[in-house]
Order: sequence, then structure tokens, then C-alpha cells
Amino acid sequence: MGGIFAIGRRDFKAYFSSPRAPAIFWFFLLFMGFFFNNFVHMFMQMTTQAPMMGGQAPTLEQLLKALFNNVHFIFLLIVPAVTMTSFSEEKHSKSFRLLQTAPCTALEIVLGKFIASVGVMALVLAASFVYPLFTILNGNPDKVMILSSYIGLFLLMSSQLAFGLWVSSMTSNQFLAFLFTMFGLFLLLILNWMAPNLGGGGITETILKYMASSDHLDSFFKGTISVGHATYFIVFTGMFLFFTNVTLDSQRWR
Repeated sequence: MGGIFAIGRRDFKAYFSSPRAPAIFWFFLLFMGFFFNNFVHMFMQMTTQAPMMGGQAPTLEQLLKALFNNVHFIFLLIVPAVTMTSFSEEKHSKSFRLLQTAPCTALEIVLGKFIASVGVMALVLAASFVYPLFTILNGNPDKVMILSSYIGLFLLMSSQLAFGLWVSSMTSNQFLAFLFTMFGLFLLLILNWMAPNLGGGGITETILKYMASSDHLDSFFKGTISVGHATYFIVFTGMFLFFTNVTLDSQRWR
């Protein structure tokens, strides 16, 4: 356990001793602020026009759900930026050889780096709470829905970080690590829309839809914490951490 926290502490400090963490915070909050500003403007406009048009005004829950869905999209850009340096940078600078000869196992290295990346993204996610807080101070949204949405986003973030670590462990090129992580996460995002064309119906389509992250996350955005959907993210995270461990073990004996 000591090796895990030593590596995690070292990597966590490394994020903040360089421009990486401030840039990640800045871009994430900038994108989220842009979407939130536009959604609030549309919300106020539709609320004003609804009585005159004979329609129903949107709810704050619909506003927040639209915001959280866009956070899923923002993760496609931010998560690869966090994980691309985890192994790729150390391999490029040759410092990874020193880490491999340290008195710690490959699993401890993987978990240490995973904890560091989760810690950084958890702080970013916590900083984003300023936007739901604005709706709480100026309205009465469903707080259970906000809580479940953040739990879902945290589980999604953890699974994406595990995938990004696996990609980073297989290359010494940071750009390739960023590109392939973003492509893989984007594929998981749109897989449920592509499933009917790829699967052609039947069990193949069902499997492809289950692999997509969108439907599992949507349950949390409705204010429901489902054991089945939470298990999907936990298994996904554990699976790619295992793949990363296998990759490091194979490289250690080369």
C-alpha cells in the first residue's frame, strides 16, 4: 500500500507543478460555463414563451440534465489530456525504467497513477459544482438528481481514466496516447447509436448497446442510482486497470 500512495502522491504533485492541472481546470470550467450560460439563456427564453405558446415550461432538472450530458462530451477532451502523460511521458524521458526497478509491483504503479489521475479529475468535478449550486440558490431543483448525476459522472470519469491509462501504457508518444484515448471514448459514447447498423438486430446489437456508456449514465441523470449501471462502470474500470497491469508486466520482462 505504501508504494501505491507514494506513486500517487508523486504523480499528483507533478500535475500541479506544471501547467497541466491549471490548464485542465481552465478548459473544463470554460467549456462547462459556456454550455451553462447558453442553457440558462434558452431556459429563460422558453419559460417566458411557454405561456404564450400554450406549452409547458422546461424544468430546472431538464436544464441540469442537458448540462450533465455535455459534461460527458467535455470528458472526451479532458480525460485524454490527463492520462496521456501517465506512462507515455515517463517512457519518452526514460524515467520509466527507474520506476520499473523500484521496489514495487506493476499493480502498485498502476493503482498509484490511477489514484493520482482520479484525484485531479475529482477536484475538477468538485469545482464544477458551482453551476448546479447557482440553480439551487436561484431555484428549487431536485437535489437527489444532482447528487446521483455527480455519482454517475464520477463513475464514468473513473472508467475513462482507467481506459486512458491502458492506452498510455502501450505507447511512448503522448499525442498518440491522447488521440487513441479520445477515439476510444468517443466510440463508447456513440456505440448505442451505431449498434443497429453494426449489429443488425439480435444479440449482437444488444451487446453493443450494453457496451455503450450513454445509456448507463442516463439512469443517474434521472435521479436513480442503479446497482446494475454502477456495476458496469466498476467492472469497466477494473478491467482496464487489469489490462494496464498486464501490459506493464509484459514490458518489464522484455
